[in-house]
Amino acid sequence: MMSAPPPQMPLRARCRRRLRSLAALSKTRYWLLTRAIWLALAFFLIFAIDAVLIGWSTAYEVMIGIKSPAEVSAPVVSWAVSLIGWLMIPAFVGGTAGYLVTRQIDARRTQSEADVAQALRRRAQPPSSRRGGKR
Repeated sequence: MMSAPPPQMPLRARCRRRLRSLAALSKTRYWLLTRAIWLALAFFLIFAIDAVLIGWSTAYEVMIGIKSPAEVSAPVVSWAVSLIGWLMIPAFVGGTAGYLVTRQIDARRTQSEADVAQALRRRAQPPSSRRGGKR
């Protein structure tokens, strides 16, 4: 005789379990799934509002700087899209790339920072003090 399958967890419990399991991810993946997604959604929402007001191709042209936000029918939202396109997107991409490169460098580092600092201090001393005090 077959036993019945265990009861399925309620949706709320499954969602809570899924959110708590995010902490097991690497720092980069955790940040992308918990923080960066909100930035991307906020940008997309502002872009979509502007696109509905002035058209998708015009909103794209405003975002990349082909067209001035002052020349369109909804300049307030277009100024926000223009600023996001010229300031926030490059800063976001540059910051993310810098963080990822730094993590890769740290993963391959063979000497600690203290050892490197000590070697630099030793090299910065005059030659006479390095050899035992002969003047």
